[in-house]
Amino acid sequence: MGSDTDSDLSEDNRQRLESALAAVFRRTPIHVTLDLRLGAIEGWDSMNAVTFTMEVEQAFEVQLGDTIFTRDQTIAQVLQVLHDNRTN
Repeated sequence: MGSDTDSDLSEDNRQRLESALAAVFRRTPIHVTLDLRLGAIEGWDSMNAVTFTMEVEQAFEVQLGDTIFTRDQTIAQVLQVLHDNRTN
């Protein structure tokens, strides 16, 4: 993910997340912020949760195993999962 701090919403992280969201929802939320709760995204459901997780894996070039992002998680928590996954 480059040299940016993993837990912040750098421009690179924002672009990767927006790409993943656009692939799932065919659009991106107006404002992707650290406190954006995934369940607040119109159209979020369990199938899109699985698809979003796969798109994030592809966008960030990581393998998350059994991880599936949930409606209660925020963008900051998604970035933390990515960070934790790379440090293990």
